[in-house]
Amino acid sequence: MYVKGGERMARNKYPEETVQKILDVSRTLFREKGYDHTTIQDIVNALGMSKGAVYHHFKSKEEIMDRLTDVYYDEAEWFMDIRLDPSLNGLEKLKEILRFLFTDKKKFELDKLMPYSNKDNPRLRTLILDSTIRDSAPFIAELIEEGIRDGSIHVTRPKELSETMMILMNVWIGMFAENREDFLIKIDYFQEFCEKMGLPVIDERIKEAITGYYDEVMKEQPGRA
Repeated sequence: MYVKGGERMARNKYPEETVQKILDVSRTLFREKGYDHTTIQDIVNALGMSKGAVYHHFKSKEEIMDRLTDVYYDEAEWFMDIRLDPSLNGLEKLKEILRFLFTDKKKFELDKLMPYSNKDNPRLRTLILDSTIRDSAPFIAELIEEGIRDGSIHVTRPKELSETMMILMNVWIGMFAENREDFLIKIDYFQEFCEKMGLPVIDERIKEAITGYYDEVMKEQPGRA
């Protein structure tokens, strides 16, 4: 969607609308051209804005991708319905959220935009690692702490475990699984690791969901087989 005329005024008067247009156009271009083959100039051209107007809100396409991810979790309300379910203990909530993440079609579409297997984009890798520590790990730590309180989880270092767990999942498995066989081997080890740490969160139901996620989202990405 183009912004016709008065670009500076529109940006300043309606910043949220401008940001949404940038996100919508970027999402479409990432889907059609691929993340790696989409440039900021492509986004600028499709919007009909100046490059400065886009850079006012986002310094790079990595920041745009990061915001698209934030939008997904905000719209999902960080799974508040599961987190507030009084019938579930901490471990069960963690399992349900993981199962949801690996079966949700909206999450599939979001993750298809991002080339997790790209080994030549240090900015993207830094973004994923930063988001893992900044957002994912604290969220998981809260659920682990709830499980400790209700007796469903038995660990002594929830913060450190959540960080290790999410780095293994998002980076070691997400980025470095070379093919389906390697992916499944890594998942088996991840399951064993979590169980030995006192967090039996990966059961056969979730393994099945994770395998389905690989076949739906990750298999077709560059560098996979």
